[in-house]
Amino acid sequence: MAVEDLRLTRRDLVALAGVTLGGLYAGRVPAARAQVVPPPAPAPPTPRYLSRPDLNPPQITVTRAAAGTAPGMIFLAPFDISAASGTPAPVPASESRSGPLVVDDTGEPVWFLPLGSSTAMDFRVQRLRGRPVLTWYEGTVLGPYGGAFVVYDPTYHRIARVAAGRGRRGDLHEFLLTAKGNALITIYFEIPADLTSIGGPKDGRLVTGIVQEIDIETGDVLFEWRSREHVPLSESNMTAVTPAGNVDYFHLNSVAVDRDGHLLVSARHTSTIYKLNRKTGKVLWRLGGKSSDFTFGPGAAFGFQHDARRQPDGTITLFDNAASLPGPAVASRAIRLALDMKRKRATLVREYKPSGQRAGWAMGNAQQLPSGGLFVGWGTDGSFTEFGPRGGVRYDARFADGDVSYRAFRMPWTSRPTGRPATAVVRGDDGTVAVYASWNGATEVARWRVDAGLQPTGLKPVASKKRTGFETAIVLPATTTGFLAVTALDATGKALRTSEITAL
Repeated sequence: MAVEDLRLTRRDLVALAGVTLGGLYAGRVPAARAQVVPPPAPAPPTPRYLSRPDLNPPQITVTRAAAGTAPGMIFLAPFDISAASGTPAPVPASESRSGPLVVDDTGEPVWFLPLGSSTAMDFRVQRLRGRPVLTWYEGTVLGPYGGAFVVYDPTYHRIARVAAGRGRRGDLHEFLLTAKGNALITIYFEIPADLTSIGGPKDGRLVTGIVQEIDIETGDVLFEWRSREHVPLSESNMTAVTPAGNVDYFHLNSVAVDRDGHLLVSARHTSTIYKLNRKTGKVLWRLGGKSSDFTFGPGAAFGFQHDARRQPDGTITLFDNAASLPGPAVASRAIRLALDMKRKRATLVREYKPSGQRAGWAMGNAQQLPSGGLFVGWGTDGSFTEFGPRGGVRYDARFADGDVSYRAFRMPWTSRPTGRPATAVVRGDDGTVAVYASWNGATEVARWRVDAGLQPTGLKPVASKKRTGFETAIVLPATTTGFLAVTALDATGKALRTSEITAL
């Protein structure tokens, strides 16, 4: 079966998963009511890397090679949405494709952390107290609510875990670190509600969106905004009772800090971006939806959007899903809007589309790059694209096996892990020795050097080879005996770290 055929088949399954469980598109099941049957365990895969058989990240197909791209690596959080479940099931790391993943422009992994039965979302580089850190949501996606937010330092050690306050459970859609070192997070919270005004039951269950600002050090809630107190049911485009038995009328999916310190919040199911007063929670204005304070110029209107952000030039970027359900008519895009605050009018500055139609009916993001372009994650389409400042495509790739990533980013990242490089040694039928070397997470490795000798002390260089990907194979002559070790070298030839010594 061709990759495209497999992807479309997965998309059909994604649609069923979205309609049935609704973790990213409709109301999810509260933890007490979750009854999700885990899928059968797949057959163990063949190890992809001999030096790290415990790692099996999804493969990536590059459909347009990088040309003129912004500096940095690509940050993804892959998972198989067609098999995602809110019921934790033991998954060996060697079989897990879910977890934070950093890749280079060729699609080769740089760092992968398999999470087994958990799922990572919104994986990226942020800054905490002046230094770069890795952040993501970790928990469930489809099924019961609940997860936390983690922060890792540049050596891949966890330094913080942030949980929602006031007895709430964190939601996957946003984990944003502020300049003051706090965290803005999203929460989905179900409440009893009279839904007769939208054709529902009087004793219905309503899924509301909550924004909390958390002090990372203390866990204190510094600010909380609750959608039900500010946004009426009449603004929603999605008022049907879901199979989970609730109504997900708002579907909060991004939070950003505007230039004046107030908040921009995106709600998928009202097709609206809300500007909120950060102190009082009052809605200052609405962009889009049934109660928009703005009119729209040609091509500027959007629907079921994600990831609304104010940019330094005053424009707003967002991912326009343009869909509420999967289907052949879906044509997603990223857009940049200019807002005339006096005339209350939104104008399309630029739209970003690849050569072929992309159907990201859920998830997705549009990251502003320093060059003025955008890095776009196409959500459920499973692809990601870099656009130049004028909208030209400079890079395009996708998951080869149908996996998806909620968001995708390009960001600079430098790391030297504290662990040693890993090796595997295989002697062929002709007696030659193949040494496989890798160092999960290391970003500075340019070459590998093999040192060998008859004794474990006093090893001397016998071969070297340019790094060829996550794992590099170096072939030694059949006469090689005794012991060997592999050393990672940077671009100047400086030794970074040496593996354990292996006996041949």
